[in-house]
Amino acid sequence: MKKMHRTSHHSTHHVHHAEHHKPTLWVRWLHFWKKAKRVLSYAVPYKRIVIILLFITAILSLLSLAGPYLVKILLDVIIPQKNLPLLIQLMSLFILIFVIKTLVGIWHSYQTTKLVENMILDVKTELFNHLENLDLSFYHTNKVGDILYRLDEDVYSIDSFIDILVDDFLLNLMTAVFILIICLKLNWRVTLVSLTFFPFYIVAQQYFGNILQKHKKRLVEKVADLLSFLEENISGIKAIKSFALETKKLNEYTSRTKLLIVRNLKMDLLESFSSAVVGVITFIPLLVILWYGGYKVIVGALSVGSLIAIYTYIGKLFGPVSSLGSLNVAIKMTMVSVNRVFEFMDVKSKLIEKKNALPLTNVKGEITFKEVSFHYYKDEPLLQKISFHIQPGQMYGLVGPSGSGKSTVGNLVFRFFDPHEGTVSIDGKNLKDVTLKSIRQHIGIVSQEAILFNMSIKDNIKFGNPNASDPDVVRAAMLANIHDLIMTLPHGYNTVVGERGETLSGGEKQRISIARVILKDPPIIVLDEATSSLDSESEQKIQAALQHITQGRTTLVIAHRLSTVRNADQILVLRNKHIAERGNFESLMKKKGFFYHLYTTQFGESQRARATQQL
Repeated sequence: MKKMHRTSHHSTHHVHHAEHHKPTLWVRWLHFWKKAKRVLSYAVPYKRIVIILLFITAILSLLSLAGPYLVKILLDVIIPQKNLPLLIQLMSLFILIFVIKTLVGIWHSYQTTKLVENMILDVKTELFNHLENLDLSFYHTNKVGDILYRLDEDVYSIDSFIDILVDDFLLNLMTAVFILIICLKLNWRVTLVSLTFFPFYIVAQQYFGNILQKHKKRLVEKVADLLSFLEENISGIKAIKSFALETKKLNEYTSRTKLLIVRNLKMDLLESFSSAVVGVITFIPLLVILWYGGYKVIVGALSVGSLIAIYTYIGKLFGPVSSLGSLNVAIKMTMVSVNRVFEFMDVKSKLIEKKNALPLTNVKGEITFKEVSFHYYKDEPLLQKISFHIQPGQMYGLVGPSGSGKSTVGNLVFRFFDPHEGTVSIDGKNLKDVTLKSIRQHIGIVSQEAILFNMSIKDNIKFGNPNASDPDVVRAAMLANIHDLIMTLPHGYNTVVGERGETLSGGEKQRISIARVILKDPPIIVLDEATSSLDSESEQKIQAALQHITQGRTTLVIAHRLSTVRNADQILVLRNKHIAERGNFESLMKKKGFFYHLYTTQFGESQRARATQQL
């Protein structure tokens, strides 16, 4: 099958270890076969077709070697005897072998490609599923560009790796073995003399393979660094334009690309030089065969047909051996990508679901944090000994400076992370004792950045409940105050919103995300700064929509705009890793503590006076 040249780059997730000594050849090959065995394990579900392909590969190998032996018969038997009928039979056999080889080759190529594509699909599916089940800390420590490269580009390198092992390696190995058997039978002395140069060839392949592998790894890292640079620029194009940095970014892109071109040229030069050295090594044995074999013909110890056959076979032998050597180089280069894919597959999620975990059922919405401590980075605690208890149906507000851990509390409720100390419970059940899926099925979230997908508005709303009917979708949209706007669009609910919902305004996206939560109908709602980035008009519409989803539900409001927590039953003020204050809006304003300071700083003297009068 056609092979594609793919590259990728290193992840910040893995740890580099200093190598004090270079591993031995045996250790390197052991490592390679361990990885190869893991790759080939994906062929187990297709073992029947694998066995058939092995048999067909052997037949193709034998058919490809028939020509020189038939030429030997022509030179040693038919021509000396001037046997015309036998010549016709020989030509017919040539044609028959060619037709069979062509037809079988087409079938073999198709089935091999089909096998490889099925295996690749299995690898992609397993990796994608694994990535989706990793905890959020994995995504905090890895670049998006690197994750995408491993999921797509590096997996395509595994495509080449599998193709090499399944197709090229087996075919060339069988061909080499059959050639050796035939040549040794024709004349073992001439054959052994010609083989004396093969060790030099193997050493050269190993030497250049190691050098090329190192350069490929560096090239891979530079290419994927460039991808991350492009991904950042495309994502941040608005900021680049607003600061008029187009020329600066263009120069940086040009500089990075030129550096990549230089590395590519070095790589091509090394490949050309290694090919030239190997070419010289493969040329010498052919000269030896002509010299020594010619001598044997002159003294009558070898027929002309046998000499021509051995010369042709040894030439053919260098083909498979050269291919096997090239495979060594190719495998070394693709091993970089293979290792990167399996590196991600081997990442263990920090969230472990117990084998005996039970699903949350009949959730009322009681949330309890008991002595909870958490940190993203070791020795940098974000929350320390946090405790609070939310009764079913209550609204709690979380406020505090940026970086105080407000959103982290919401993440702990979803069990996106586990606390390093203490427990988080819903309805008295420790979240570590229940299934992750059931936790998230009972919680809805409206966040500051509404996440929409490149599909229709209807499908985006049905994200909250894929089995919902169209009338249910319309009802949810009406409660979210977005139905009227949807009906003004050319395709109504079937309007595709574009990547990340770019065709809609921030307020419109937010209301669609609210409709999604309404359709989900969860007993617990998390509002993570849901209106902090919106204008006043959009905020009013969204506040009206939020009233529908918060009524009768346990609600955790993570607030930047402190006006959104005025009606909360309790407000928790986070400061310096702890809950500094707690109480309702009125009591906190009367206390004139840190919450009072935050509120008056945000709204100014006039609002402070108005709030004080209302108290």
